[in-house]
Amino acid sequence: MTIAPDPAEITPPHGSPAYTRRRGMGGWTVAGLCAVSLMAGAALVAYAPQWWSHPDAPAAAPATTASSMHQMVSPVAEPAAAPVAGSYSAEATADVTGLQSRVQALESGQDRTVQAAAAALSSALLAEASATSRPFARELAAVEQVLPLSANAAALRRLAQTGAPTRAALAAEFDDAAARAAVAARDPGERGGLLDRIGYAMASIVTIRRVGSTVGDQPDAVLTRAERQVDDGDIDGALTTLGALPTPARRAMGAWRAGAERRAAIDRHVTAIRATALSNLAQVSRAAS
Repeated sequence: MTIAPDPAEITPPHGSPAYTRRRGMGGWTVAGLCAVSLMAGAALVAYAPQWWSHPDAPAAAPATTASSMHQMVSPVAEPAAAPVAGSYSAEATADVTGLQSRVQALESGQDRTVQAAAAALSSALLAEASATSRPFARELAAVEQVLPLSANAAALRRLAQTGAPTRAALAAEFDDAAARAAVAARDPGERGGLLDRIGYAMASIVTIRRVGSTVGDQPDAVLTRAERQVDDGDIDGALTTLGALPTPARRAMGAWRAGAERRAAIDRHVTAIRATALSNLAQVSRAAS
């Protein structure tokens, strides 16, 4: 019997259509596919960051090369550290400190100059106001603001409330006060004789005072010396001279002497205040020059 051959074992002749359809892909086709794959992979690697990167994302840092790594590690290529902001060398710190000291000294000197000038001006206004017969408490308060530790200013507080007669007023009133003192000096008292009492009564009506002689301790001579001192503006000297009068004569001049004592005290303290203020201003001016 005839056995039919296995279809799988039947090989069509080379070059027949059946052979061609059953044949696999050729070598050139495989090579072409490989080349296309390689080119697609290269394109994907090259352009994929641009295709999928976010537009706001920062650009990638450049790759670090071996040369740059060597410069970063090498101590020779490392630049010098920049000075820290706000730091100064020892010389610069000393200069700044010296400049600050000079500025503070100038400011302190200006303050002292202004203070001294204010004291001088206030003392001048005080002298002008106190020379009148009116109170001068306001001018004294201005002085105490610039000379708070002045003992002379403190001594004037009571006197500033009332003031004192002017020198001109004291000179004009002295003659009447001296006449009363001359009459009082002739009072014989209870032990006086008749003639002494008659002379005292006449003196009370008509004042008789010898003004030519300035020598001796007689009341008329004492009053004449004191009058000349008052005319010369020496109130302190006149008060000292009047101290030689007998007690009744001193009592008779009590009102005049009280006004003269207030005037002398005011002038004495005001003069001392002005001298202190002017001395301070001169010292400050010399230090500033």
